Amino acid sequence: MNMNPFAVQGNWYRGNLHTHTTNSDGRYSPQSTVDVYAQAGYDFLALADHGRLTNPADLDHRGMVLVPAAELNGGRGELGQSFHLLCLGMRREPERVETPSAQEALDYARSVAELVFVAHPYWSSHTPKDLMAFDGYDGIEVFNTTCQRGIGRGYSEPHWDDLLARGRILPAIAVDDAHFGYWDFGGGWIMLRAPQLDLDSVMAALKAGHYYATQGPEIKDVAVVDGWVKVVCSPARTVAMVVPAPGRGWTTDRVRRGKDESPMTEAYVPLSEARGGVFRIEVIDEHGRRAWTNPMKAS
Repeated sequence: MNMNPFAVQGNWYRGNLHTHTTNSDGRYSPQSTVDVYAQAGYDFLALADHGRLTNPADLDHRGMVLVPAAELNGGRGELGQSFHLLCLGMRREPERVETPSAQEALDYARSVAELVFVAHPYWSSHTPKDLMAFDGYDGIEVFNTTCQRGIGRGYSEPHWDDLLARGRILPAIAVDDAHFGYWDFGGGWIMLRAPQLDLDSVMAALKAGHYYATQGPEIKDVAVVDGWVKVVCSPARTVAMVVPAPGRGWTTDRVRRGKDESPMTEAYVPLSEARGGVFRIEVIDEHGRRAWTNPMKAS
């Protein structure tokens, strides 16, 4: 799969794929939640209430695309926490079924949804063994706002990189998972490239991996130029090539330390550092906010 949105034509759209309402354990009603995101300029949103489908047809979309979604649980990892599965493109209302294993939970989720992501693996204390023990999910959450602002465990890059190192070449999303019990809104989202803004186009772009995850930094282009990976972005402190192999990778700090420390909007990292394997680009701005591309192949 070519998960490089910078190599396809289309427009950029901002969206959050994980939030909750009073239909489960959120503080705001479904319509109030839609209103909050619409007022903030989002283009698409998924109301992923626990164990049930909050039907977009019942709501004023306020100009956004509403992705039918739900968060389902099932199975347990080796440390005892159940898997939380973010289900996007729900086909019908989920039933409450007993799923003793993670694979059974995932198989059921796939029967009712078009895409399934493993939610907040760090918050859930899931291990690499857990994530490799079942198969068929479409990606993971690399950042979850409420998990970070609630208990400081919102970043799941090591889980993602471990999967990549073991040959699971999966995309990752940044989300809010907002419940609005505290201010867990607007901390993570994806920028998705699609030809137009409608549900079919959004779902097609999600399936193709044509998006990047961000907390704020903008990635404008990633392209291979004469053996280098050229990154064009909003003003950044650091641009990194992250390679899921021992001792591999590169950051611009290696060549800038002690020299020009001004924000950069263009950077080159050596493609040779990926050694023909998989890499991802990470952009960090002066406030420490991050953006993550989906994995790309060096060859």
